[in-house]
Amino acid sequence: MKKFFSFLITIVLLLGCSAPSTQDLHSSNSYFQYIKNYSEVELDSIIQHSRYTIIFGWTQWCQASQNQLKEYLIPFLKKKPDDIGVISVCCANSEKLLDFLEKNDYKHSVYLLSGSWGGLDKQRLKGRFHALFGSSISVNYVPIVILCDAQKQILNWDTINKCYRGIGSTILQIENNQY
Repeated sequence: MKKFFSFLITIVLLLGCSAPSTQDLHSSNSYFQYIKNYSEVELDSIIQHSRYTIIFGWTQWCQASQNQLKEYLIPFLKKKPDDIGVISVCCANSEKLLDFLEKNDYKHSVYLLSGSWGGLDKQRLKGRFHALFGSSISVNYVPIVILCDAQKQILNWDTINKCYRGIGSTILQIENNQY
């Protein structure tokens, strides 16, 4: 009986000292609120209620994607006009994405497609963008930038394989009223 109580006390102590769950870590991190599950209905709504919408498809493992976000998109989000929608779609591991958002003080919704690496992530993005726009978009590389109007008419799109100018070029054209 004495061994049983010793065993029981040990179990209680171990359970009391266990590490927090992933959900506990997420709920204690204020950046978790910006990670959203991908929803075509929600994305359609953003597009329909915006004069123009910038859609940025990226992966958390791609350095070019991260550079474009840090140099252009994050600063633009702090000053963008209300009638410009921004949709960020990322293939990522949620933990790594959360770390990236926090490290870069990114306070805007990111629509998450679970992913991890390479060609599968590009295929996930390709499938989602084909569902939104039809087959007129080719996603062979990341990052990809799409600019559309409220009727989902594509005004511009760019990837690395298409003379990539990046999201900075698209933002500059919007700021200079070139659309």
